[in-house]
Amino acid sequence: MSNDRKPFIGQTAKAVLITSVAVALMLPGGLASAAASTSNTAVQEAPAKAAQTNAETPDPAEAKITQEQAVAKLKALFPVLKDATVSNTQLGSGNSYPMNPDQLVWNIQWEFRTGSTSYGFSSEVDAMTGDLISTYLYSPFVGQTDNFYPPKVLRSEALEKAKSFVSQAAPTLKSSDLQLDENITMNDSALFGPVQYSFYFNILVNGLPSSSDSVRVTVDGSGNVIQFSKSASGLKYPSAKPAVTKEQAEKQFKESFDVALYYTPVYKKNQVDSWVLSWRPQNEVLYPIDAQTGKRVDYEGIDAAPAVYEAVPAGKEVFQPVTSGRELTVDEAVKQVKKVATIPANRKLVWQTLGSNYQNSKQKVWSLAWSDTSEAGYAGMPQRTYAEVNATTGEVLQFQIDQYSYMAESSRQDTAAPPAGSKKLSQAEAKQQALSLINRLYDQASSSLKLAEHGGTWSVLPNDKGFRFEFLRYFDGIPVSESTITVTLDLYGKLQSYSNYNAANFSKITKQPAPVITKAEALQKYLNLYTLKLQYSTMGGYFSTSSGVYTDPKVKLVYSPALVDTSKPYEALNAQTGNWFTIYDYNLSGQRPAAASAVDIKGHAAEQQLTELLKYGVITPDAEGKVGPDQVITVGDWLNYIAKASTPYYEQYSASEENKAVAGVSPDSAYFGAVNYAVSRSWLNRDAVVKPEDSLTREQLAVLLASFLKYSKLAAFLNNDTTVSSFSDSASITNKGAVALVVRLGLLQGENGKFNPQQQVTKAQAAAVIMKLVELQGKTDTAIGQQYM
Repeated sequence: MSNDRKPFIGQTAKAVLITSVAVALMLPGGLASAAASTSNTAVQEAPAKAAQTNAETPDPAEAKITQEQAVAKLKALFPVLKDATVSNTQLGSGNSYPMNPDQLVWNIQWEFRTGSTSYGFSSEVDAMTGDLISTYLYSPFVGQTDNFYPPKVLRSEALEKAKSFVSQAAPTLKSSDLQLDENITMNDSALFGPVQYSFYFNILVNGLPSSSDSVRVTVDGSGNVIQFSKSASGLKYPSAKPAVTKEQAEKQFKESFDVALYYTPVYKKNQVDSWVLSWRPQNEVLYPIDAQTGKRVDYEGIDAAPAVYEAVPAGKEVFQPVTSGRELTVDEAVKQVKKVATIPANRKLVWQTLGSNYQNSKQKVWSLAWSDTSEAGYAGMPQRTYAEVNATTGEVLQFQIDQYSYMAESSRQDTAAPPAGSKKLSQAEAKQQALSLINRLYDQASSSLKLAEHGGTWSVLPNDKGFRFEFLRYFDGIPVSESTITVTLDLYGKLQSYSNYNAANFSKITKQPAPVITKAEALQKYLNLYTLKLQYSTMGGYFSTSSGVYTDPKVKLVYSPALVDTSKPYEALNAQTGNWFTIYDYNLSGQRPAAASAVDIKGHAAEQQLTELLKYGVITPDAEGKVGPDQVITVGDWLNYIAKASTPYYEQYSASEENKAVAGVSPDSAYFGAVNYAVSRSWLNRDAVVKPEDSLTREQLAVLLASFLKYSKLAAFLNNDTTVSSFSDSASITNKGAVALVVRLGLLQGENGKFNPQQQVTKAQAAAVIMKLVELQGKTDTAIGQQYM
């Protein structure tokens, strides 16, 4: 999926457990610093800190494990490396984050040659302990022809192999130090493609799980370990003895838990499809509770006080949308930015592109970047100012005075100089400046937004860097989830950053009737979802692009809210029906949902095939638990099935930014995603005219199978094959070569001497064909489905 906004977002902190992410997503949507890695405030890793660690070249004499010993260990752990050569070795710090200052690491580069093609990858070994830190065996070491469905080892057997491998790879770890996280099954294989099982272990410290230290192992379907990574932060861990008992923490959690009404977006195909009036947890109630102080702490480790929302007074100057009826030119977009922000004098416009807002493909956005083009500016990554502008209205959506905040941290001469005649602002004066700016930045700010006041000195950035402010959008007096807006000022009131990142399609919000479900009912439903777990949690350790400030990582002993049932972590409570509804139509964590079951396939001739498709999420039962095995499917249904069998969450990668028809199918079609994905994988010709709503016939299925297998040219060669001419109804078959191909491959068969080309295909018949394709893997010259690895 292409993303025009990617330059702004940066990378998220690696050290957040996916289970914590699932809990954070239950929050109203980016309020305060709800979860640094998932909130609307983007965060970036801190290579500046890493550079400090790598500043001095380590002395190999300090290593207790020699380079030769490290290489020998890797070859012993991974016998396939016997055919690879070491192209380079380097002694330094590891790539884990946060950095472990006490860790000395051998970084070993591997190369494997086959003919004129070479493959390269790297491994890391702790030079002090001999523990394997990371390696990933890339092609040609994975995807062998004998590693497809059905796998030689089951998941339970692969788990035992993973545990055994950990003890060999990292002997400093005891088996009792590992806790398998059952809720994380990242990157498990799709139905098409090599079988893989991934296991995520928390490393217990003082008997408790940690969000920083973990082990991940991936085992293929033959029982071979193909990936290993072990993170170790090197951070100081406090005592595991809490001053606050679990009973006290639970009492506080329940007594202070609160819910509120929000308009919540429902995402389909990576776009906001609709808005639902829902009850959601209020503010900071899902933050962890410090086990020593009993106070809630945010993800920077700061005490989280309840926010108070204040009205935004109308300013003397307010944003005026452009009404020309045409898209802005780049010069006009630049002018809009300069109305509200000052671009450093030494930076020139070096990058400009007009693209689609990925959250609203119908909205065009100018992405702009100014950089220091002088030779001095290229000492490392050049300092850069970045902005995004709505190309229709002229509204500034994003702004960063220093896009790479971590690079500018030690060198801010061009941005730190105060304006002539300016004075440092007090916290109260900065607040007034922020209110003035938000009126000039945001359309109808006074009637649409409220200021989130966190109390105390929350708005004052650490180390005298400036001020930060948060605003929340409201509709009809009710807050809107996923719509936090942040403003950061320097000490003199100059705009440093502005983030209106979640510029979703708010026009789809409509006024809803008064809620049927009471607040008390909603509160109890939510409380039943959570339990508190005592664990270590790492706070900070990232640069926030909303503040431009790096927060040092630190470990706290906390009681973290955890979902009792993590099978449906991305839900909210409908205020009208009292039912839970899914916010996302895809799984953010990569965790495959529990296999669904169907009530209408027991005893069916295709029960086994349908069960496998249910297990892998290729088909799903309806609200009554039925799949309708004998229902006729459409062309679009078939394309959706093979797309899901290849990449379960393919719609995340198949959005059309151009918002144009593909293969004659409109973006408004329910089948557009499947057709677009099929075209992107060359299963369909872009110039073809597809009618996805039409019922699928056996002859059409034969043609689609030949294209899917990349055998269309071979099929044309088989036009006169006796396989087809032997059918008594061969005269009614138009695409004889495709039919001959699929019959020869055993994917379709004749019946009573006929092929029945116009007979419609049922769901059960489609399931049987898909499972035959699965069994055909490793026996064809092309990879079936060409699954992304």
